[in-house]
Amino acid sequence: MEISIITASYNCQDTIKETLDSVLSQTYKNWRLIVFDDGSKDSSLDIIRRYAQSDGRIQLLRHPGGANKGLPQTLQKALACVKTEYAAFLECDDILDKNYLKEKVDYIRNNPGAEIIYSKVKCFGDKNRVKKLTLFNKAAELYVKMLNPFSNKYNLNFPLLSFNPVPTFSCVMLKTALAEEYGFDSPYPPQADYWLWARLSFKHKFHFIGKDLTLWRLTQNSYTMKSLGNAAGEKRLRDAIKDLYIKNNPASYLFKAGLSKLLSFAFKLISFIFKPVAKIILGIKKQA
Repeated sequence: MEISIITASYNCQDTIKETLDSVLSQTYKNWRLIVFDDGSKDSSLDIIRRYAQSDGRIQLLRHPGGANKGLPQTLQKALACVKTEYAAFLECDDILDKNYLKEKVDYIRNNPGAEIIYSKVKCFGDKNRVKKLTLFNKAAELYVKMLNPFSNKYNLNFPLLSFNPVPTFSCVMLKTALAEEYGFDSPYPPQADYWLWARLSFKHKFHFIGKDLTLWRLTQNSYTMKSLGNAAGEKRLRDAIKDLYIKNNPASYLFKAGLSKLLSFAFKLISFIFKPVAKIILGIKKQA
């Protein structure tokens, strides 16, 4: 089984080498990597070209004239070049565990019906963001497990009404046909993944692997970080997601919205309780 990996790149000269090396280090070797550049102006293109020249499994693509088209169009163009049944996503500053592909392929072989598979991540980079996101991810994992206590095939429809429990695009592999069908036309481009998961959640379950298979780089200058706090953009996305729920099942929207708020409160309560406990545990480890 060949797996395609999609990386949208933009001005990533300081991180792309580690990202590409993590793909080359995969214990599962039957892969192809499509790096689609979105108008980079730094030296990242030269770095990617050298990797593509040294390994035929790596392909570098660009928009006509080296234009900058934005994340959704870049992902869509890259996806159009995928010929395999499954596609994985890897952001240009993240790193895959060497067994990432092996674990996902083994899971698919053991669960032939799996369409969307995501896994745990390990955060690194900016210390303040690492602390916050590590606690958030752990609380989100507990929250989702409460909704799906007897299975690793998660129905994420309720939580996605309030927040995105999938840590990063870089921890997801899904059937190519699904990505092609639903696309990336988010009303707020920096959160194209959130929009995609929300739409998928009405008809599809998310399979979860409880292993840290992705290193998620957190920096103050990342595309995602710069998008945070954009009230207008985030409101557009929230309103679109609300409309999505009303359109798909208007009769149950109020129930879903109410239950979602209740569960969101439970999630915040878990986070509030977990945070001091985590600090104590981390403090003990630090002293040790």
